[in-house]
Amino acid sequence: MKAIDDGLGSGSVESAFAACSEDVRIRARNFWYGLRLLPPERFRALCAIYAWMRRADDLADEDAPGMSIQARRDALDRFRNCTHRVFSGTSPEAHPAEEGHIWLAMGHVVMGHELDLVDFDLMIDGQLADLEPRVITDVDELLQYCDQVASTVGRTCVRIWGASSPEALRMSSERGVAFQLTNILRDVREDHGRGRVYLPADLLARNELDVEGLLAWRDDARCRRVVGEIASMAREGYRRSAALDDLIEPDCRPTSWAMTTIYRSLLEKIAHRPRLLAGTGRVRLSSLRKAAIALRARRFAWYRTGERGVTVE
Repeated sequence: MKAIDDGLGSGSVESAFAACSEDVRIRARNFWYGLRLLPPERFRALCAIYAWMRRADDLADEDAPGMSIQARRDALDRFRNCTHRVFSGTSPEAHPAEEGHIWLAMGHVVMGHELDLVDFDLMIDGQLADLEPRVITDVDELLQYCDQVASTVGRTCVRIWGASSPEALRMSSERGVAFQLTNILRDVREDHGRGRVYLPADLLARNELDVEGLLAWRDDARCRRVVGEIASMAREGYRRSAALDDLIEPDCRPTSWAMTTIYRSLLEKIAHRPRLLAGTGRVRLSSLRKAAIALRARRFAWYRTGERGVTVE
């Protein structure tokens, strides 16, 4: 990608990837440790993609100081244009200085991997949809939203991990939905505070409940049914994507396993103790549980990479 490299040199490229890695380390520490299990080139690629996603999320964040909804919309449109230029092999013409490392790193990632621009457009569409308060009306709309903000990420990850068959992309989409449904259950209170209700309105109505009633846990049986239905949908996504790790490169499987185990464990914690949603704090796994998952993943990585003669840091 000559237009991106001109006048910058390999040192600047390395600096760009290092800055993306630092974005992940500071803002998603657990995710960063999971990515560290990957081979260096794939680690760098996913750090760049994470930095891209975080920047898109920041531009859409309603807490961004001094930015109106229209200003954020315009910023996301500019961000989309920059992304299209990178995928076409040219440098973004104008962008904020704080994005420079992202575009330089992403240029090299796009050159080295068969990524799909459609998924990046869908991610931005998801951010645009969240600019204003919203209510999800039914399961179909919920699944469309999950595809925009999560399945797109799953498909991009498996492409980086060496799988692009229709079956691998289907399963990564299913797993992305499962991850996002887990997030939706975990974040009901936080999302509601931002004017967003991702639990389908028809599901709540069918159980004669609203989100305020769920958060106050006003009717135990009705609340449990709502949580149970979303949890069942998530479990189905995990079940339908169970064979995904067999399709990706062996040295990427520990990272996929660790991320999936963390999300599934979080889902089961909520499913077994649904009243946790009525609490004021975010539902989390204990540090001990996450440490145990990380340790198993590192052992898994050592076993896999040891077979291939690769050293894991």
